Amino acid sequence: MQEFFQEIGREVPALLSGLQWTLILSGAITASGLLGGMILLFFLTHPARAVRAAANAYVAFFIGTPLLALLFLMYYGLPAAGIRMSPFWTAWIGFTLNVSAYNARYLLSGCKAISETERTAALAMGFGRRQIFFSLILPQSLRHSVPGLTSQAITNLKDSSVAFLIQFDGFLSFIQNFTAQNFMFFRGYVFAAAGYLVMVGLLTFAARALQRRTRIPGFA
Repeated sequence: MQEFFQEIGREVPALLSGLQWTLILSGAITASGLLGGMILLFFLTHPARAVRAAANAYVAFFIGTPLLALLFLMYYGLPAAGIRMSPFWTAWIGFTLNVSAYNARYLLSGCKAISETERTAALAMGFGRRQIFFSLILPQSLRHSVPGLTSQAITNLKDSSVAFLIQFDGFLSFIQNFTAQNFMFFRGYVFAAAGYLVMVGLLTFAARALQRRTRIPGFA
């Protein structure tokens, strides 16, 4: 192992760069995926049946489509149509389309915890549909959905590792190149697993703290 750490010590700048880009991508996915989920929730709770059907079709399509197939289609398929994107943008957009659908499901489940009495009271006070959504439905849906949303954020960090398959220069890409150059495959991938375990552990700790702060009495 001493030889391994000596070799990897020479690559610290590249290692830190890979970690940085992995965290940037994961954070960007989590933020844009949450925004996308909130937008989808607006349409999933729309009074018009056609609008709800379109939103449900989007959710069903992207939950049912393998993420890696979507990334390959965007990175290797779209250039044939003259559309070219960097690995980062491909991963960010592809993940966002996918994660938004999952977050919409979490938010919709949280929305169902809102009582009909609260909705009726808002209507009686003269609130319009948009006012009800932004002042009642969205805030409470977010709070009820914290466990699912934080779990998705952790999943985003782990799943971002597949982006190296479209040449994204993240942490796993660094490990792949390092092990190929030094023929330290077992130790290299153990190191990668340990790195992800530490990152996921820290994020899980933060997620649990957030869940405790936002827990609603009377709800699991």
